Amino acid sequence: MRSSALPLLVLLFPLFAVNLPSAASSPAASHRRISWASNLTLLGSASILPGAAAVALTTNSSDGIGAGRALFSEPVRLLLPPPDPRAAPAQASFSTRFTFHITPSPSFGDGLAFVLTSSCTFLGASNGFLGLFPSSSASDDGDLADVSTVAVEIDTHRDAALRDPDGNHVALDAGSIFSVASASPGVDLKAGVPITAWVEYRAPRRRLRVWLSYSSSRRPEKAALSVDVDLSGLLRTFMYAGFSASNGEGSALHIVETWTFRTFGFPNSSHASPPPNQEPHKNPLPLSTNHHRHRGLLYKVLGGVLGGAVLLVLVVIGSILWLGHTKRRTSEEPTVLIEDKNFRGMLSMEVIRAATKDFSSENVIGIGGSGAIVFEGVLPSGSRVAVKRFQAIWPCSKAFDSEHHAMLDCPHHPNLVPLFGWSSSEHDLVLVYEFMPNGNLDNALHSLGGAILPWEARFGAVIGVASALTFLHDECEHRILHRDVKSSNVLLDADFKARLGDFGLARVVSHGGVPLATQPAGTLGYLAPEYVYSGVATERSDVYSFGVLALEVATGRRPTEKGTAVVDWVWALWGRRRLVDAADQRLQGRFVAEEMRRVLLVGLCCVHPDCRKRPGMRRVVRMLDGTAPMTLVPDKKPPVVLKSTLNQTSSINTADTMNTAFYSCR
Repeated sequence: MRSSALPLLVLLFPLFAVNLPSAASSPAASHRRISWASNLTLLGSASILPGAAAVALTTNSSDGIGAGRALFSEPVRLLLPPPDPRAAPAQASFSTRFTFHITPSPSFGDGLAFVLTSSCTFLGASNGFLGLFPSSSASDDGDLADVSTVAVEIDTHRDAALRDPDGNHVALDAGSIFSVASASPGVDLKAGVPITAWVEYRAPRRRLRVWLSYSSSRRPEKAALSVDVDLSGLLRTFMYAGFSASNGEGSALHIVETWTFRTFGFPNSSHASPPPNQEPHKNPLPLSTNHHRHRGLLYKVLGGVLGGAVLLVLVVIGSILWLGHTKRRTSEEPTVLIEDKNFRGMLSMEVIRAATKDFSSENVIGIGGSGAIVFEGVLPSGSRVAVKRFQAIWPCSKAFDSEHHAMLDCPHHPNLVPLFGWSSSEHDLVLVYEFMPNGNLDNALHSLGGAILPWEARFGAVIGVASALTFLHDECEHRILHRDVKSSNVLLDADFKARLGDFGLARVVSHGGVPLATQPAGTLGYLAPEYVYSGVATERSDVYSFGVLALEVATGRRPTEKGTAVVDWVWALWGRRRLVDAADQRLQGRFVAEEMRRVLLVGLCCVHPDCRKRPGMRRVVRMLDGTAPMTLVPDKKPPVVLKSTLNQTSSINTADTMNTAFYSCR
């Protein structure tokens, strides 16, 4: 560390928009000098160095955390509500400059990032995630569903699964660890010397630029990264600014020495930051010297308090009545024995407990992505069932509702896991499915030891899942988006027929409607790039997941294996006219060559980076069975292009979606 490093954190909030960081010294700007030792929220392995000389985001010890985050404790305002509620909020521009250095101890970690986030308590995963985002498939459940994150990565580790170009790059992450754009920083991030970064976002131009230099005072003329991007969908009214870093499997020290940050572009400085003790995410009260305005404001506040008290009383009374109704309903549930496979209705919890030996641990056969535990059971009728048990608490109840709604919205289909019934009590929510004796497709492909799933079963599984998705997208009363199509969610019945299951992340949307945006859900490797970027799931994002699944079945390779994505590997073979060489070598040539070729080509069609060029599932089925010609697949995988529509005439215009960016795939 340089001895000249300033032990100060400076937050600057200018009154008017200016062009250069040096303009913060003008009389129009308001300044606050903040020491590292105060006004910072430290998470994970982050700490203040002795003498408050700098902040260290990671440590050189194996502390079991691997990630750290340092945020300025007070949120800054980035959106300003307009006078006309029908208009879009005014958006702040911002700029920041910070000096950092990364020292291996003894190896390099993942790198660090400048971050704007809506949460001052959330810390993401390490192992390539820089502490920015969670790595689990349940990222849209619970408290994490509302966390919005924009980050500029300074990455020192290449992770092929996350589509990193190399181990020395700068990138923009907008709501996802999959970067919107990346570039060479123009400096060696692993040089172990202080490096200064400048980040500037111009809201009117919708452009973000990043510069890096070994000099702390001379910004390069050319930006290392320049991205045309509209961040308004990810910015919240108030957000926290700071830094995040992770070591993954390394043990580097990620240290930030000095930092300045400022917002500009609002009509006056009173909107730059909340007043002292102002809660984040709430608009500060207007100040006025007019007595009548004070009195009017007082009446409004008193009215709001009284109204809130009345509302609280009504909610409490309603809750008591609802709980009483639930308990009476539970105690009055009839005992139902399943004799007919077409029965789907309320079951007695006593029958379910008896079937699973009171939810005995010996009967556990799996754990769902939503935290639900799956038990094997036998009903009094002799039917073997799989009982999926959720706790009656958030977010487990959300997953139960999603799955229950999706399963009730569509009738039986031969390639969906049949739902027998459901039950609820004060503590448990239960779904009862037909038992699938041959496990799931993931185990059949990758974990059966010497047993190899034959091609006939594989080809049937691909067509079966395609048929199920066609049914969900086009033939149900409402369109059902599965959002988690993967091999472990494809179950195999006694005849090895594929049955698509686990609808815990499913969304039900009216035909022609557009689903709400959320944090992307699902499993890394199967997620479509535009879905990861925007959070808006469509039938085309299900098609992408199916394409990865088809390639996995044909090749016997997981979505990411040996540092290479199966999509990239198969596309490279297609470009060299060696497509069938991608076939799983364990099959030893025991497959129908034309069927193998169709599955591989259909897989590539479905994972096209441009979602508008992916086929619908009905056409996918016809291409697989040979009744429709194959869609043209380019020799070289096209680049990912994400275009923002963000027009006011979009059908995505509800209050629930106003804080998310949307990208059209239609």
